[in-house]
Amino acid sequence: MPYESKIRPHNADRVTKNTTISRDLLNQIKEIANHMQVPFNQLLAEGIDYVLDTYKKPKEFKAPVRPKDRIQMGTTFSHVQYELLKDRARRLHTHTNTLIEIGMEFIIDKYRNV
Repeated sequence: MPYESKIRPHNADRVTKNTTISRDLLNQIKEIANHMQVPFNQLLAEGIDYVLDTYKKPKEFKAPVRPKDRIQMGTTFSHVQYELLKDRARRLHTHTNTLIEIGMEFIIDKYRNV
């Protein structure tokens, strides 16, 4: 049987960004990703899509309390998706980290019992 690489092919649209997010939320996302056998970045992207679809105007958005357990980490995002998220954060008068954490909370609630 020929060798089959488990390494994902390079996607030029994806860029590495440093972000500061809640350690607890990140650990929960990693557990879900491990259980589903998908990269946790894929779940982060799904959460970002949720945020982009849900929060469009400042009056629809109320910033949550900032977690105290934030850590800095590097992760990869679609460049287009990340630029949309940055623009949305500007329009909502918040930070991209906050929007990423809102998306993470959505993913945790969605897949909690999977």
